Amino acid sequence: MNQFAVVIPAYNESSTIRDVARRALAQCQHVIVVDDGSIDGTADVIVDLPVVLLRNERNCGKAASLWRGMQYAIERGVNAVVTLDADGQHQPEDIPRFLEMAHKHPDHIIIGSRMSDRHAFPRRRYYANRVANFWISWAAGYYIKDSQSGFRLYPASLLRHSKLRVSTTHGFVFESEILIEAAKRGVYSLTLPISAIYKPNSRASHFRPVLDIVRITRMVAWRLISRGLYPWGLFRAFLFPRLRLKSLMVGADGLAMLLLSNVAILMTGGISLWWQWRRVYRIARQSPISAPASEYYLVLGMRLRNGRVTPDYVSRLTRAVMLQKQNPQGKILVLGGVTGADSVSEAQAGKDFLLAAGIPETSILTEDASRHTLENLRQARVMLGTALNSQNVLITSRFHLARCHAFSAGLGMLHHLCAAEDEFSMNLRSVMRLLGEAYYLHWYVVGKTLSTWMASRRMLDKIT
Repeated sequence: MNQFAVVIPAYNESSTIRDVARRALAQCQHVIVVDDGSIDGTADVIVDLPVVLLRNERNCGKAASLWRGMQYAIERGVNAVVTLDADGQHQPEDIPRFLEMAHKHPDHIIIGSRMSDRHAFPRRRYYANRVANFWISWAAGYYIKDSQSGFRLYPASLLRHSKLRVSTTHGFVFESEILIEAAKRGVYSLTLPISAIYKPNSRASHFRPVLDIVRITRMVAWRLISRGLYPWGLFRAFLFPRLRLKSLMVGADGLAMLLLSNVAILMTGGISLWWQWRRVYRIARQSPISAPASEYYLVLGMRLRNGRVTPDYVSRLTRAVMLQKQNPQGKILVLGGVTGADSVSEAQAGKDFLLAAGIPETSILTEDASRHTLENLRQARVMLGTALNSQNVLITSRFHLARCHAFSAGLGMLHHLCAAEDEFSMNLRSVMRLLGEAYYLHWYVVGKTLSTWMASRRMLDKIT
């Protein structure tokens, strides 16, 4: 990105604006602060910094402040505008990541998404954002993961031609409406995971979960009504991406088997799914946390959170560390490629954890080309080669063990199961996870059975 500017709207942010502006200056020489009629001396604390300071004589709202800063930047010929909040909830040090993504995907809006950092979110804010995401995704015609994040990069070409209302009552509506307007022009957003930062002593948010969501929903409702409720937008936002992803991952045959699996569930009144749930539950409860000395310990990867391992993934890796230290001759094979919006693979993140835990690098192998469990194990089968003839140890979370066991058996991989967690905990979350695993396992069993019956070598080659 040759030239860009950072725009920071600020209203009564005297306690945080200097730090935010100073850190932004370390990333960009063009920093524009718009003081929105503050009465706490916000402008005074940055008067000596080399920023452009624009001042509203009265409080005009976030929308008007953002728009003023954006237009000031556009008039000076920038190629993009980065916006971030003045309250310290965004890290200016993430700006280079926005620029890197914008370089790869020009003419897109880049949104810093906090939704993967759910546990750091205030509960009301999280669910309010989820409601807003649903409506805005529908109206925009594609899924938007965090429609309320103010940490964004806008291409200048979009801002030059956008004409939106910027009244005081459209403060947070503006950032939602511009996504819908951009989509109509063929400009879509991409998600960049960022941390959700909510400090205990920070000021109350200017975002009002009830009132602002009502205003956003009213704006979206009007846009949907004006387009005949836009049913195609609802399909594209919530159904089409999942169908496309499944199609890419399992192919047309896999989707056909998924349909037949659902038919089987309906025809049996859910009994076939319940049977698989019992199987998943039994294996989750009974699987041991120990394993005999083995040549290889296979650790199933797990989707990362902002490029870092999650607690469930940590449990798997920790179990592998314990087993390998009991048997130093054994090697740990970490499985998992790049998933979601992360730039690092699950396997690489797992390897970094193992190295930090004291496992020698010579005892760690990685497989970073796979995207889901079946691919994990197929790639492992290729890597292990003749070692498949020995009983290697398969380490994963208890809810995931049954599926891994079925896939490994289908692939002809001898194995011992080893649970990551010390014991199985029965709660609502675990019940739902087991139900999801039972559904996947049901899909696999139906696909394998029908493929065998029809002698479909193409499908059998994928799953056995």
